[in-house]
Amino acid sequence: MMEDLTRYIFIYHAHLMTTQEKSANRAIFGEEKSQGIEGKLAEFYREHLGSTDPEVLKLVAKGREKFIADVVERILREQYDQIFFNRCPKCQALARTPTAKQCPQCFHSWHDDEA
Repeated sequence: MMEDLTRYIFIYHAHLMTTQEKSANRAIFGEEKSQGIEGKLAEFYREHLGSTDPEVLKLVAKGREKFIADVVERILREQYDQIFFNRCPKCQALARTPTAKQCPQCFHSWHDDEA
């Protein structure tokens, strides 16, 4: 399973991916969706979610976990200032989502706090 920070950035800051990274993510998703099924549906996933762009194929060839790690590393390096880290006001742990209002570590809730 992905580390919390990696998951948080990859899922909630996907808008910071490059066009090729988004295409590679879609292609990986399509390949995963097509696993275990045959025929037209598998072809549909591969055809509509896949890519023939050589740069995208290089990203896909790394495998899902390495691809995700590389994307998150690049975002942290190049676009750190565009990431919103939602941290618990009590213990500074990273919340599960950018809009969460309860800490996954100390369970402190800031639902009633004024923004």
